[in-house]
Amino acid sequence: MISSRRYDLDWLRIIAFAVLICFHTAIIFVPSGLPMIRDDEFSAALAMFVSISSQFRLSLLFFISGVGVFFARRRRTVREFLIERSQRLLVPLLFGMVALIPPMVYTEKLFLGEFSGSFWQFYPQFFTGGVYPSGNLSWHHLWFIAYLYLFCLLAIFVLAWLERENGLRRNRILQALEGYRLYLPILPLYLIELTLRPAFPGFRDLIHDWASFAHWFVIFICGYLIANRESLLDFSAQSRWVSLLIVLGSTLSVLGLFGKMEFVPDFGDPLLLEKYALYSFLRVSMVWSAILCCLGMVGRYCRAHSRVLAYLNEAVYPLFILHLPVIVILGYWVVQWEWGLWQKYLFISGMTGTVVILFYHVAIRPFDAMRYLFGVRPRPGEPKKPIHSTTGGTL
Repeated sequence: MISSRRYDLDWLRIIAFAVLICFHTAIIFVPSGLPMIRDDEFSAALAMFVSISSQFRLSLLFFISGVGVFFARRRRTVREFLIERSQRLLVPLLFGMVALIPPMVYTEKLFLGEFSGSFWQFYPQFFTGGVYPSGNLSWHHLWFIAYLYLFCLLAIFVLAWLERENGLRRNRILQALEGYRLYLPILPLYLIELTLRPAFPGFRDLIHDWASFAHWFVIFICGYLIANRESLLDFSAQSRWVSLLIVLGSTLSVLGLFGKMEFVPDFGDPLLLEKYALYSFLRVSMVWSAILCCLGMVGRYCRAHSRVLAYLNEAVYPLFILHLPVIVILGYWVVQWEWGLWQKYLFISGMTGTVVILFYHVAIRPFDAMRYLFGVRPRPGEPKKPIHSTTGGTL
């Protein structure tokens, strides 16, 4: 078990969420994707970045969240854990859907020419005008918080099973993952792709998304398990170049064999099943190896603590909640400017990071009510209830 704070895990969390700014800004300059603000000029490089990173970026975020649950559960009862998760996940989710998502959808509808009135004329229609994208009601990027809350609820039962007999089952699993067996989670992920993905390729709506739900939940539990044993974290650092080679090899193989990162089935192809089985294995190998590579790189090169780290570690959750509305609103105006594509991209991504940090510093960090709405723990020095007594990020 980890006995001291691992600052590399904090850095990984910060870097992973900061990359979201780059990712969601890039969508403005590729042919499709959500949100729906689009520049007239498209970038093949950004399209490739979006396509490749889409394969593992969400898995990495859920892995980090599983690590966070390990720290959150160490000194909490089940009841305290549930209260803490509800406060830090459900409150920002509901607040975001009421206060942050409507301006973003309104901006998109203006851009698409599907609405022409003021925001206050649009606001009631957000809740009554049908479901996005054909309608208005949406949780946009906050779907991640909803999924994470459900994972935390399910994890209570899984962790109770693992911890029976003084953690004997957990320790057996951890022992089975030592050394290069740390790559074994590829197998259950592959099984999910083969059995669930063909039937549930669907949208993130908790109804048609059982393949991704199962995939991410397995990775979430893996994050919790690996955080239990420092030797596994250390091995990920030792094998970081092996992981990187697997990522590069599997990615290039997919591109070489299928022409793109997404598998598009040809139902007239007699080798469809064989091709899908090969694609699925290459994809999950890339996903899990990318997670281990990222984990290993920060474990080797980002172990230092600093005041900047402590500040950003607290700010990163509001950064996640706020970044997409800021990108959409900025993008709505910037795509109309007579600038080059890369000038627009760098301006939107850089300005988004600046706006979010400034808003956090000025409007969230000093105020208890705002900290509560954005899922940030009470200010240092404030009296805290037991459920807030330990470290460990929400995401």
